Parts: sequence; C-alpha cells; structure tokens
Amino acid sequence: MKNFFLTLPVILNSILGLSQSLTINIPENHFKIDQTNSLIVSHIENIETYNNITDYSEMVISLNLSDYNFNAIPSTLEYSNSYLVTETNTTNQYTLYFTQLPIVSIESSNTILDEPKTLANFIYADNEQVLISKIGIELRGGFSQSFPKKTYDLEFWEGDNGEDTHNVEFGNLRSDDDWILDALYNEPLRLRSYIANKLWLDIHTPNYLEDESKAKSGANVKYVEMFLNGLYNGIYNLSEQVDKKQLKLKSFKDGDIRGELYKGISWGASTFTSLPSYNNANRTWSGYEIKYPKEDDITDWNNLYQFTDFVINSSNTQFIDSIWDKFDFDNYSDYFIFLNLLRATDNTGKNIYLAKYQSDSPYFYVPWDLDGCFGTIWNGNNQNISNDILSNGLINRVIELNPNNSSTNISNKWFEYRGNIFENTALIEAIESQYEFLLNNKIYERESLVYPNYSFSGQDLSYMLNWLENRLTYLDTYFSNILSINENNSGNKKVFLYPNPIKDNIYIANLNYLANKKYKLFDVSGKLIRQGNIEGNIISIKHLERGYYFITLDKETHKLLVK
Repeated sequence: MKNFFLTLPVILNSILGLSQSLTINIPENHFKIDQTNSLIVSHIENIETYNNITDYSEMVISLNLSDYNFNAIPSTLEYSNSYLVTETNTTNQYTLYFTQLPIVSIESSNTILDEPKTLANFIYADNEQVLISKIGIELRGGFSQSFPKKTYDLEFWEGDNGEDTHNVEFGNLRSDDDWILDALYNEPLRLRSYIANKLWLDIHTPNYLEDESKAKSGANVKYVEMFLNGLYNGIYNLSEQVDKKQLKLKSFKDGDIRGELYKGISWGASTFTSLPSYNNANRTWSGYEIKYPKEDDITDWNNLYQFTDFVINSSNTQFIDSIWDKFDFDNYSDYFIFLNLLRATDNTGKNIYLAKYQSDSPYFYVPWDLDGCFGTIWNGNNQNISNDILSNGLINRVIELNPNNSSTNISNKWFEYRGNIFENTALIEAIESQYEFLLNNKIYERESLVYPNYSFSGQDLSYMLNWLENRLTYLDTYFSNILSINENNSGNKKVFLYPNPIKDNIYIANLNYLANKKYKLFDVSGKLIRQGNIEGNIISIKHLERGYYFITLDKETHKLLVK
C-alpha cells in the first residue's frame, strides 16, 4: 500500500500589530541535505499557495528536527528559484531547491563495485509513496564507469544477503525487483535517453501482444534526483530492465528452448558481419551475451548461430523468400526508422537486444542505452552528421535485396509517422517541453554545482533542434527517393502527401517526380485560393481556415483536411 504524501501545514503565528512568522514543515524522507555541497533538495506540496508571502517578517522551513531560516523573505516560492537558508542556532548556510521529481536516497557502508552487488539502504519518495528497502547495488556500464557520475544496477532484497528479493513499483513503471539508475552523464541536456525510450514505446508494440497483453517493446523510464551516502548525485533515469519478464518471453520448459534473449555488448556477429565458431561453455559469443534461457537451464548458441549464418551466407533467393519468416518485419521497419531518426550510432549491434518470443516465432530487436543520439555520440560529443543511413549486415541485405518490396513499405510507414508522432512540431515540442521542465526546475544548475566539469549551455538545445530539422529533411528525401524509384519502376506515378489532417504545412514525399511542377489549391466550392511552383517538399497552408480543401499536383487531385 502506498504511503501518501503528508499535507505540509503552514503555521501562522500572528499577533495583532506584531510581525508574522511562516513555518513550512516537510515530512521525513521528502528532503535530503548534502552537507558537503551545502545543498538541500526538498518536496513541497501545493507550492502555488505560497505565491504572495512578502508580508512575513520571518520564514522557516522545518526539516524533520532541524529548522532553517530563509536569509531573505522571497515574494513567492517557485521550483524555478533557489533560496539561501541558515540552520537555526548555527552559521551553516545552504542553498535550498524545491523539486517536482521523486527523491532517491542510497546509503551503503561498502564500496560499490562492478560486481558483485553490495548491501545498501534505499529510500524513494514522491507525492504518492515512500518506499524503504534494503537493496543490492553494483556499478553498471563499460566506458561510462570512468565518468564521475556512475550508473547503477539495483536489486531489492528482503534481507542483508540477497538470497530473497521482492518486487517494488514506481509510478506507472512495472512491478519488479531489478532496476537501473542511469546517470545520463554523457548527455549534454540529460534528456536524449529519456525521450528516445519514450519514443520507442510510442511507436512499437510486440507482434504477440494479443497473446501477452502486458508485454512491452522496451524499457520505460522516469526521472529521479539521487543522493548517495549523503551526497547529491544529480538527475537519473530510473529505468525498467529489458528482460524475459518485460518482453513476456516463453519460459524454458522440459529441456526445450522457447523464448530467447541476447544482449549486444560489443561488435561481431551482433552486427551480422562475422560468424566465428561458438562454445557452449561460455555465456558470451561474438558481441552477444545470453540473457535468457538462464545459465542454470541451458547454454546453447545454435539457434542464434543458425540465424546469423542465414543472414550472412544464405543465397539471395533464400534470403528474399525467408527473411520475414525469421525476423519480424514490423519490428525491423520500426527499428530501422527509429535507429535512423535518432542516428543512434552505438545501437546497430552493440546496445541492442535480439529476442524471440517462442521457438516458432521470428526474432526481433529491442533498443537500450540510448544516450548517444539526436546529434551526439556515445561519449557525449556532438557529431553534426545528419545525411547518412545507419545499418548493419542484416539491414544492408534487406536494402540490397528488398524482400517483399520492404523498402516501399518502410518508406510509407515513415511518412505515416511523419503525419503524426514524427511531425516536426510534435518532436520539437517533446524536446522543448522536457528541456523547459529541466531548466525551470533548476536541474542543470544543480548538475553544475556537483559536477564542475559539466558545461551546460543553452546553445545545446539549438544545436539539437537544428540537427533534428536537418535529419528529418534528409530522411524525407531518402524515403521519397525510394518511393519515386519504385513507382517509376512500376509505372505508378502516385503522389504521396503528409500529414493529413494538416496543421501548417503539406509535405511532399516523392519530390523528384514533382520538382518544378505546378500546384493549385481549391476550397470545397471549387474556388482557386492559391497556386504556384513546387520548389521544395513543403507547401505552406498557414492561415487557412479549418475545413476541407483540394490540391492538384501535376494533374493529380487530393482531398485535404485542415485542422
């Protein structure tokens, strides 16, 4: 059962003609104090009620058994501000921040290593629950372990030795005993991984969802602010794991492998570029690590080896005839689009899961570790390249051989997404709103306080949005060219427009076919209201009233809805 956030009482001591004092009481576990950095991060309920507090001559925040006086009485309390407070009866001064995010506190008397997990005490608090538990904690990641801000793997324990675990739940995330605290240190804006994970869940669902209604296509995440041994560590993604439970894979049964899950940890067979022999005495092979079946059940690489051999060495005819029986096309198309929208250079074989629901079903991809994307790479550096296509050995063969006209189907799916979830405005608003939240909640300021080498700059947002605009333009052209080539080869001259309904702009998919030709726009009465040459892939329809219109593009007429 959840422990609900206690109402924060305001105590007003008022005597006619004398000064007034305001005391704000914060419940236990809803604040943390970093003595080393003289920093306090606290929840506060109904902050909007403190929108006019200038009449008070004294203001105190009470944190458990200690009181802190505001050095100056602010006109209002806001998440977007910080406040200097001094501990009562001392000269100890702190910077106080209020946060809307959950606060996580981890305390351990042991050194936290890569492995094994070590005992720690864990507290989580948000406006709906306080969760206190013992955990096992270890470092997670490879190169990222060299960063001053670490990523952690958590397991929730019943006792001190980890023999028994228990499930916990945070908000709308799943109930489980195994969690990740992702440090986001190499992300300039601390938002790329968050947005990318959410985006994948928005566009893709497992193909076996009818059989497994609770299956997810990847890990969901939420932001928290984390303290470790009393020190503020900054903002983290509290993340679900990608595992058998998340994907609802079929269990190993009666000696038979049914569900399979492999984690891409480096390059090799994981990119379908090599096929070395395997050893079933090892849980790793050529860039992969077996995550399921468990080691106690079986270690057998044969199924994955045979699939990799098929991708690399099958004849063109065999590949064309059978690839979509062996790999789920809907997953492939979504992942190819997703990978290239993000330009996630570290996610073509490494930082990817390959999975199978059951023995007679196709393989599919699950992304993870999505920090190097939207114009940055794995080390957090900007890489301002927007005009290429990411691939691996599987993708290359699909592009080359085009089984079942997959290129046209993928291109059409791209433009379907461009009409809604990948619309410029939708993507930009998703990024800007998350950026504004972190900025206005002083997250960037707090990160800079505890990581002096963190060089936050407002220009990072402009770079990211400019890169995204360029990337979308390039991919529009890339997929438009595929449609144009395929239509020319088939003799079909059909024009593709998106989105429909429309807000501000009409986008033309197969621009090569229409370049330098005429367009005419009519209202429902047939009145010509606009015409001109098609000089780019965008026709502005701003300032048009809502309703239906008709547009003629080189003798083809299309009905449009302006919303």
